[in-house]
Amino acid sequence: MHYTKLVFLSLALTFSASVGFASCNSQLSGSKYDRQVNGQSIDQATFNAAVLHYTNNIRCQRGLRPFTTQQDVLGAATTHARNMASTQTYAHNLNIRRARNLRERLQAQNSRFRAAAENISKTFVYYLNGRGFIQSGPCNFRYTATNQPIPVHTYRTLAEELVTSWYNSPAHRQNIVNRRLDRMGAGLGIVKDTPLCGELYAAQVFTG
Repeated sequence: MHYTKLVFLSLALTFSASVGFASCNSQLSGSKYDRQVNGQSIDQATFNAAVLHYTNNIRCQRGLRPFTTQQDVLGAATTHARNMASTQTYAHNLNIRRARNLRERLQAQNSRFRAAAENISKTFVYYLNGRGFIQSGPCNFRYTATNQPIPVHTYRTLAEELVTSWYNSPAHRQNIVNRRLDRMGAGLGIVKDTPLCGELYAAQVFTG
């Protein structure tokens, strides 16, 4: 029997804060979110929109203004997620020119900000979700408790899993509910050839 554990890290940088509210607990509608995460062609826009949706539901419940997405935060998040995947290094800081840390990644996007923060995560293409599983063949997994086949993540299930796990971690939650932050972007990177048939690296970047 095997168990998986999602890993999350959080970083906040302080340098000296849009649209109207969405309905709290609103549903994420659209068939594009039910497409499987495909390592051949990741849809960064769909992933970002799904993460933004679940994050803004939390903001709404807290009486906070929702995040908006702009190209600078989206670019910084996507750059870091892809770099983590390409180097297979799970960290906020990487030895990559102009992308060593969050400040450099935002500056490379010509971002103007007074405060910035970042959540990152490493998980799997298959929806293992920290549950016990057995492997019955190449890229063929079943949950131990139910013997049900384990599906590949969709953009919906992946975004919901990540945002829920970030929110359940106090350090990550502080970034999500920070009143001084008002923009958010999320990016995704993938390593296809791994023992569990694919690892995902995600980055969520905030500025204000």
